[in-house]
Amino acid sequence: MMLIQIICYLIGGALSGLLAGLLGIGGGLVVVPFLVFALPYAGFPETHLMHVAVATSLANIVVTSIVSFYSHHRRNAVLWRVVNRINISCIVGAAAGAVLAIWLPSHILSLIFGIFVFFIAYLLLRPQTLEQKNRTLPPPVQLNSSAFGIATFCSLLGMGGGSLMVPFLNYYGISMRESIGTSAACGFFIALSGLVCLMLLQLHVSTSIHWMIGYLYLPAFLCMSVASVAFAPLGAKLAHTLPVPLLKKIFAGFLVIVGISMFYKSIF
Repeated sequence: MMLIQIICYLIGGALSGLLAGLLGIGGGLVVVPFLVFALPYAGFPETHLMHVAVATSLANIVVTSIVSFYSHHRRNAVLWRVVNRINISCIVGAAAGAVLAIWLPSHILSLIFGIFVFFIAYLLLRPQTLEQKNRTLPPPVQLNSSAFGIATFCSLLGMGGGSLMVPFLNYYGISMRESIGTSAACGFFIALSGLVCLMLLQLHVSTSIHWMIGYLYLPAFLCMSVASVAFAPLGAKLAHTLPVPLLKKIFAGFLVIVGISMFYKSIF
């Protein structure tokens, strides 16, 4: 049974890394729903599926974001002046999101996640607009408030922030290339802050389940992070050879199915 679980985690991590490299989609969109449906076979109770999935997804993002933002940094695509302006807000917001995740029941988190993936599917399907080059970043208070809100929401759902941070930065005139690189750096702080909180908060999961640190399930994290890092470069390579617009439509359809499934789990 453990071997089957490991194979499943490797497949989920590979898919996460592949899509992250191919479409720039955060791994949490794949890892969280995958774990929600896989973890019951490891003996996790339904009441804590989302909490463990969120913590494990954030741990995976910590690893993959390091690889991602280092790669973007080598290509001068990370605006560190922007990162330095909002990283504290990202850290505090992510911690708030992690605490909120513990307070919310698992079925409510599933419902919120389902709504969120429908929103991301819409973003993937809507027509692309030209960059607003005449805009500049908002004043510090507005900028940090937005970063705090994005970090809180993404940590709550086990995301690194890319799904919201990239369009936010791009809206204010930052090129898509630099928005992705800067978001990857911010995603590291978001994921790390949320993960630390979920590892330190009191554990309510059954003690009969081994290899746990707080709400982090180590076997799933190790397998998924290795597979994600291994397959992300392949996804980036395929992005230059495959029809990405068509792949976005296919992935949007996949997200709709995920959203419906998460709705179903939240209700039943």
